[in-house]
Amino acid sequence: MKKSPSDISTDLASVSGQDSARLTIDLSALQNNYLTMRGKSGTAETAAVVKSNAYGIGLAQAVPALRAAGCEVFFVATLAEALQCRQYADKAKIICFNGYNKNDDPIYRRHAIWPSLTNLAHIKDWQAACQTHDAVPAVLHLDTGFNRLGLDQVELESLIANPDLFTGWELGLIMSHLACADTPDHPMNKAQLERFRDALARLPKAPASLANSAGIWLGSAFHFDLTRCGISLYGAAAQDAATALATVVEVFAHIVQLRDISAGDTVGYGAGFRASRDMRIGIISVGYADGISRAAGHANPPFGRVHIAGQAADIIGRISMDLMAIDLTDHPQNIELGQEVEIIGRNASIDALAKSSNTIAYELLTKLGSRYKRNYV
Repeated sequence: MKKSPSDISTDLASVSGQDSARLTIDLSALQNNYLTMRGKSGTAETAAVVKSNAYGIGLAQAVPALRAAGCEVFFVATLAEALQCRQYADKAKIICFNGYNKNDDPIYRRHAIWPSLTNLAHIKDWQAACQTHDAVPAVLHLDTGFNRLGLDQVELESLIANPDLFTGWELGLIMSHLACADTPDHPMNKAQLERFRDALARLPKAPASLANSAGIWLGSAFHFDLTRCGISLYGAAAQDAATALATVVEVFAHIVQLRDISAGDTVGYGAGFRASRDMRIGIISVGYADGISRAAGHANPPFGRVHIAGQAADIIGRISMDLMAIDLTDHPQNIELGQEVEIIGRNASIDALAKSSNTIAYELLTKLGSRYKRNYV
């Protein structure tokens, strides 16, 4: 019998999930992390970076929670993200990192979105538009050594030599971005700080922003008027020296197969893992299609790890699109089919999984797939 679309929707919502994974997002932990980082920012205001769908956890849920925690400034990457953010932050300041396109000028103005002016052409286009229309504040983005976005030293000197370029529009913020803040003793941090200070001394007075999450931990010299908190909001460590923050994201999956294998047997694609002894293994219903990096499943130690009932278990063999294998041989618990496994959470930190995957927590968070049953706490 053919099912109606409404029947299918009802059944889809009621699927038990034994063959799928669930993702729990703790919005109160998100709020607590914002308040923690705001406290670490001293007298500076603290903005929330919610680009890439709030680092994958859901912009529609994260922005209202952060607003309720007192956040008044949000950074996104693109104008499309800014418009999405505006739906949930009516009165807040919303700033786009990725530059300015004069063809979109009416949209910036209509929704009071601040563009980042990252080169002289942007400044000239913005100034011309402001002379015709109402002036909306904009951000001057300086490059202090990252060599990504922002005015380089040559453009900065040209701008300083032509102060008329600042007439007719409001300079709402001067910002730059740290390249090595996750390594506190890296000499680049001091070099960028000195370049930023030198530029501020020669530019019109305006609020300034240099520190990202890791930069906040570098101390008050880096805070200026506004800090920009990104990865720390979501519970990951911005640098090794940072204290632990509340766990925001938890990923759980189920064991869908238990199997005993013999010494010499192989596990996974490419037969890359070979058992050195008789083993008990479990197959979990999550894989790289769900955002768990294929690199986390190593053929040889060191292994990525998951947790079952608070006890660690190594990931073995290559991670597949939908499945992964774990070693249960010496696990102290009596593991049963269908039992839930913690992939990311209070025991299995996202930073640890990222390290075993030869990547960073940012990438893991933003790649968490669409198949999870999402639960917002």
